[in-house]
Order: sequence, then C-alpha cells, then structure tokens
Amino acid sequence: MSVLDGNKDNIFGERLKNLRTVIMKKTQKEFSEFMSIPQPTLSAYESGRNKPTVDAVINIADKCNVSVDWLCGRDEQTHITSLGDIMSFLFELYETKEFSCKTIVHDRVDIEEPDESDDAKRNWIQMMFYHCENKRNPDNIYSQDICSMIKKVSELHSRLVNYDYPQDYYDSEKKRLIDSYEDFPVTKTDFSGISEEERLKIRNEIMRAEWESQKKSK
Repeated sequence: MSVLDGNKDNIFGERLKNLRTVIMKKTQKEFSEFMSIPQPTLSAYESGRNKPTVDAVINIADKCNVSVDWLCGRDEQTHITSLGDIMSFLFELYETKEFSCKTIVHDRVDIEEPDESDDAKRNWIQMMFYHCENKRNPDNIYSQDICSMIKKVSELHSRLVNYDYPQDYYDSEKKRLIDSYEDFPVTKTDFSGISEEERLKIRNEIMRAEWESQKKSK
C-alpha cells in the first residue's frame, strides 16, 4: 500500500533528498545504512521510480524527526486564531534546530506612561536572528534564510499596509514566497537522550563560560 498519490509529482522524493542532504548531511550510502534500507531502494524513492509504503514513510519520519505530512507533501497551512495558537508557534520557533533566536526582555519599568516614546522607559521584548549564526553553531544551517525570509515578509506586508499593493497581489506574492520554501525541512531539538548527570555537566560548562565572559568584559 502506498501512502502517496501516484498522480502527484515526485514531491516525496524531492523532500527525502533535501532531508538527507540538507539536514542529515548524509550520502545515499550513509542514509540507507542509517535507515536500514537498501541503497537502490532509497535511490528509487528519491527518483520517484518507486513509492514507499506507509510503514516506510513513518519509519523515515520518526527517525529523522519530521512529519509524515511534510514528507508526503500533505502539509497544510495552519491559521492563527487564538493566543494559544501563537503560544504553540513560539514554542515551535524556539525548538527549531536549524536556526536560533536571541530574546532580550526589557521589563524594568514599573509603570509605563500611555504616551511614553522613549524605549528606555518602556517595557518591551526583542527577538533577534543573526545572519551568520551558522558560523558559530553548525546546526543553524538556515540562519541566513530566516533573516532573508523575515526581510521579505516585512517588506511585503509594509507594502500592503501602506497601500502600495492591492490585497490580491499581496496574497499572490505571499503564497509564492511560502511555496518557495516548502521543500526545506526543519527539525526540533531533542534533549530526551541526555542523562541528568550529563545535563548538569553541560549546564556547569555553560555557566562557567558565561562567568568567564563577564569577567573579561569588566
């Protein structure tokens, strides 16, 4: 039984290849050994010559920490309709392995005046994405992409709210931009395999590095 619609383009094969090369950084031989499947079978999946079974797709999704829907090209855009949806989005954003976000919380003001315009006297939160963070953390392979995406979305939305673009053109460009990134997977950070002893050791190393950094800055 195949989980894919045979009339579709080879979206599974393309996404599987992107998953293998971009995220897993493995050759076909390495990936086939990792998945315990013959290399010719993997090659046939990627080229579209063969369609995987349901069990094969689930196995790949589970081992590579991606969704079955994404692998099969059946992912649908979810819409934010509540603060709970935004909370869920924020968790997924912070848990993504391929880029990181630095957050600065400025909440030193007890009472903010309604007409205050000086940021030093206001409470705010800033989220920062660094363009070349991949040079510091090799896992952050999408650091440049996320910066480019934010810039494109900001510019397009600005054109809409400033009445430069009509709604239908904005919607068309929005869909085009989303579609252009659909085939590139993101995965989640997973710390479930770390023992309590190892977790504490890593935490102590981080605290020591932060302390040394603070000493140097003084």
